[in-house]
Amino acid sequence: MLDRLRLHVYPKEPLTCAKLTQYASLKLETKRRAKPTLHLLHVGRRKEKLRSAEAGAAADPKHKESSAMEVSGLDSDGKEFKNAEEMWREQIGEDGEQQEKKTQWYREGISYWEGVEASVDGVLGGFGNVNEVDIKGSEAFLQMLLSDRFPNARNNQHLVALDCGSGIGRITKNLLIRYFNEVDLLEPVSHFLDAARESLAPENHMAPDMHKATNFFCVPLQGQREKNKKVGSKKVKIAKKGISADFTPETGRYDVIWVQWCIGHLTDDDFVSFFKRAKVGLKPGGFFVLKENIARSGTFLLSHSLI
Repeated sequence: MLDRLRLHVYPKEPLTCAKLTQYASLKLETKRRAKPTLHLLHVGRRKEKLRSAEAGAAADPKHKESSAMEVSGLDSDGKEFKNAEEMWREQIGEDGEQQEKKTQWYREGISYWEGVEASVDGVLGGFGNVNEVDIKGSEAFLQMLLSDRFPNARNNQHLVALDCGSGIGRITKNLLIRYFNEVDLLEPVSHFLDAARESLAPENHMAPDMHKATNFFCVPLQGQREKNKKVGSKKVKIAKKGISADFTPETGRYDVIWVQWCIGHLTDDDFVSFFKRAKVGLKPGGFFVLKENIARSGTFLLSHSLI
C-alpha cells in the first residue's frame, strides 16, 4: 500500500533545470495507491530551503555525494538495485542503446494502460475508493492556493488549467472544471481520452455555464508520439494550439498545470525535460501542482505491472 502522498507547488520563476534535478527523486519512489496523507510545502519556505541547500552545497564537499541519489531500491520481482543509476542502466541501457530501449519502456507502459477499462476503478488501479478522499484533499489544497495567488479570481478573472496524465478526466470533472474557466487535458491513452471527452460534454457534467473542457491532447508527457493520433472517430493533431510532438504548450496559456499520479512513468531525463518545456505554458504568477506517491522507507520501487 501507499505510504504517503505529497502535494508540491512549483511556481514559474524558480523552475530552473538545476532545481528540477533536485526534484527528480520524487518519481523514483513507489507507485502503489492507498489512503493518502497530504503534505503541504509552502512556496516561500521552499525557496529559502533551496537557497540554503545551494549555499551549503558550495561549502560542503560531501553534498555532491549525498545529492547523487545513492538510494537503493528493488523491482516488483524482488531484484535489488544499489542506486537509481543501476536501475536505469538495466531498464533503458547505456548511451548507445538508450533510445531504442527507452522507446520500448514507454511502449510497454502505454500497452499496459490500453488494456485497462476506462473507469475510475480502472485508472486508480483497483482502488476506486481513493477517489473521494483524493478529491477532497486536493480541493482543500487548491482553494488555499487560489485564494493566496489569485485573490481576484471571482472578479471575472479567466483561469485556465492543464490536466496532465488526465486519464478519463476524473480530476478535471470532479475538481478542476469547477474552479477554472477552461481545462485542457493531456493523455496518451486514446480510449481514456474518448471517455473523458464524453464525460465532460456539457450535457454530462454540472460545471458552471462558463466553465468547460476545451482541448483534448492525445500525447504523452515525454512527447515523441506520432504527429496525428486518432481519438475515437476524430483525429487530434497534437500540434494544435501550440502543442508539438515534444509537448511544448502554448506560451502563457495556463494559470495552473496539474500533474498527478503520472510523473513516475518518466525516465529521469524526460522528467526534467517535461518541466523545462511545460513551464513556458504558465502565465506570470502561474504554477505547477505535482501530486505523487512517496515511499517512507527511503528506497524506491520499480513496478513492472505499472510501468
